[in-house]
Amino acid sequence: MNILKYAALTFSIATASLALADKVEPNPNIQLATGETEHCVGITRIDEIEVLDKRNILFYMKGKKVYLNDLPRPCPGFSSRDTITYSTSLHKLCNSDIVTELNDVGSDYMRGASCGLGKFYPISKEDADKLRTESHK
Repeated sequence: MNILKYAALTFSIATASLALADKVEPNPNIQLATGETEHCVGITRIDEIEVLDKRNILFYMKGKKVYLNDLPRPCPGFSSRDTITYSTSLHKLCNSDIVTELNDVGSDYMRGASCGLGKFYPISKEDADKLRTESHK
């Protein structure tokens, strides 16, 4: 009987530890949103993509619209000015898609960390420029 109690206690502690480790802090940058979030953006409308850090990616669209993508979890390995790639069979990039870091290894690129995208938050160009400047410090 003591073995069962010990096993149950161990399981409870392990489950609680996983729950705490899985907790992600809210992203303060989403307060900059100027409108409704988008789940997808058309890939033909994307003009430029800039990784800010492990949690934030800017999508500059044709027509001067800018989206901040809030990754649902910090992506290990992502940092300011990283190059990323994506693959999609649709003509849009969605919050269910995966982006992959590309590391410059001289004359080629090597794939790095891959992470899922989050929602796309519209933000002003001015706020995007501030975030961009902050990430390069």
